[in-house]
Amino acid sequence: MTNERLDNWRLDFHKALGNPVRLQIVDFLMDGEQCQCDIFPRFGLAQSTVSAYLTKMVKAGILNYRKDRTRKLYSIASPDITKIVEKIRTIAEKQTSK
Repeated sequence: MTNERLDNWRLDFHKALGNPVRLQIVDFLMDGEQCQCDIFPRFGLAQSTVSAYLTKMVKAGILNYRKDRTRKLYSIASPDITKIVEKIRTIAEKQTSK
């Protein structure tokens, strides 16, 4: 991967997490796969907004989804993503407790 492609991927990754609700969605999915029908009402936003957030995070490689008949189920894309999110949370807790 070229430096430019690598930088662009990293920027897309960070941008996808650069919204409080998207971070909350990731936190919600840390417990495991969830149906979009359970994700939409949890955040009090329009379904189209949450759907756009989910799509952005799928494109950034943060989330995966699969279809189960009429349901779309979302999950964290890899254990590495889970580790990154947990590490960022730990750092944030330390920084904000000072």
